[in-house]
Formats: sequence, C-alpha cells, structure tokens
Amino acid sequence: MAKGIVWVGTPFILNFEDPMEIFQPLVDEGLEVRLDECRGYMPEEDVIEAISGVTAVIAGAEPYTAGVIEKAPNVQIIARAGVGYNNVELPAATSRGIVVTNAAGQNSASVAEHFFGHMIGICRRISWMDKNIRLGLWREIQPALRPLNGMTLGILGFGNIGKEVAKRAVAFDMNVIANDIVEDRETADRLGVRFVSLEELARESDYLTCHVPLTPETKLIINGDLLKSMKPDAYLFNISRGPVVDLDALTEALQEGTIRGAGIDVYPEEPPDFSHPIFSLENVVLTPHLGGRGEDAIRNTLVHTTKCVLDFFKGQRPSNVVNPEVYEVLDQGA
Repeated sequence: MAKGIVWVGTPFILNFEDPMEIFQPLVDEGLEVRLDECRGYMPEEDVIEAISGVTAVIAGAEPYTAGVIEKAPNVQIIARAGVGYNNVELPAATSRGIVVTNAAGQNSASVAEHFFGHMIGICRRISWMDKNIRLGLWREIQPALRPLNGMTLGILGFGNIGKEVAKRAVAFDMNVIANDIVEDRETADRLGVRFVSLEELARESDYLTCHVPLTPETKLIINGDLLKSMKPDAYLFNISRGPVVDLDALTEALQEGTIRGAGIDVYPEEPPDFSHPIFSLENVVLTPHLGGRGEDAIRNTLVHTTKCVLDFFKGQRPSNVVNPEVYEVLDQGA
C-alpha cells in the first residue's frame, strides 16, 4: 500500500513525453503519483474531486480556497509549481496544518529572457514588420527603430527575477534603476543599479518593467496617475502578476499616447476577457502568461517541487516554505 497519493495538477507535465521520469523519486519513496489531464481552468468543484484522498499536491494555477481545503482533509503539503501562490488561501492552509511551498528562483532566467523578448520585440517592431513583409511590403515598412543602448530601464521589484533582468540590461549598455521595499545594495552596486522612489522610477524610465509579487501593496501599483507621470515615449511591461497593473488605465494611456507602448504577459483574470480593447491595439505585445515556460525553467520547477514533496515525506523541512508559521500549528497538534 502506498504511503500517500501525490496529485500533479500543473500543465508543465504536458511538455514531457514521459513526465513520470521527473516524479520517479516519489514512486521510489513508496508514493502513488497521479497526473491530471490538465484540461485548462479548473473550478473549485473539479479541484475538490481531483484531490479527494490525496495527501500531497504539486499545484498549477487551480484554486485552493478555504472551501477546497476544507473538503481535502488528507492534504498535507501543496507544492506550487511556480513562484506566485495567490491561488492558495494561505491562512486556511496554515490553520489546517498544510505546508505550502513555491518554486522561487527556478524560473527567474526564463522570465527575464521573456521580458527581453517583449522589449526587443516591440521597440524593434518585429511582429509588425513580420506581418507586413508577408504582405509584400518593403520600403513601406522601414521606420526608425528604438534603441536599448543608453536608454534607462526601470525595474519595479529587485528580487530574483529583477536581478536577472538587470544583469542582461547591463550587457545591453542600458542605465538601470530600480525600486523595491528591500534594497539589496550589494547586488545593485555590483551591477551599477541605482535605487529610486516609485515616482522617480516612473519619471526617469524609458522602459519600465514589473517583477513584483501580488500583495495588497502592489495591487494596481501601476495606475492611471503613475502612467501619466511617465515619459510620452516610454514603454511599460508586466511579466509579474496581472492585478499589479490597472489594465483599463494602461489601455487608455496607450490609446491617448500617454506612453508609446507596452508588453503584457499577465492579466487581471486568466484566461482574460478577449473582448477587452487592449487586444485591438497595435502598440502592445501580448503573450498568454508564458514568461516562466522556458524548457529549462519547466524542468527545474518540477524537479524542485518533487524534492519539496519528497523532503516532506522524509520528515525534513522542504525549501521555499511560504507559510513557515504552519510548523507552530503542526507542533501544537503533535
């Protein structure tokens, strides 16, 4: 009889011909591994059904609300296959004694590279030129193209991803400024990054990119007022969490020329409302929340979450526990 059941809900498994190669250490430990069919968005009732009798979850973006957690009495650990964990109701998980981990740092390089794809793609107008040259145009599509060299990149959030972005920006000979509630001055000094206030970040940036977690403080931190303080030829990018940016205010800013362009990988709700006017604008590059989907990042993330679950069942404390206070609850119940 298996020690427990591990349910894998992340769609990352779809990128492998045989995803069980990643999870074999769990099987070797005597755990049963169940792979979800990854059907897309899962409502709460589907999650409840899927994790019935399950002791561990390797989670995608499906919701783990208080209602879901209440109806999953056997779950002991939720290992999130990603950095963000706003789909897990932490207070409910903690009160139930469920350990929650994330995969911070496993996809940082991938997200940084995705941002540069956005920035280069829009400032060099690559998608627009690709579309038009296929129509037989040549001289008609030879505009002056915006450089990176010598421009100022503003980074909102100087954590793992923000630092990877800064490293690459320096290689492009960009001036880099940053804003974060925790100022890692040692890394900033080494890279030549200058910390500034949020207002200065908006005013000085030629390109402003968001790499912050979603918290009450960061929700809608990029709003209409902040957008109006940016340069009229500036670009805004959000590769973090959708609600960090007021999408309606950004759309208005793009339509009215308050800023020149934008790149968006994340949305207030996902899947997004495709009737939203931002999907009709040409001065924005849009991708479907794939910043962390580099081949290396996917494997790193799954290996990491597998180890978190494995460590837990071996009686060890997993890395990247996002609710460390849960151990007080577990100690009280011991």
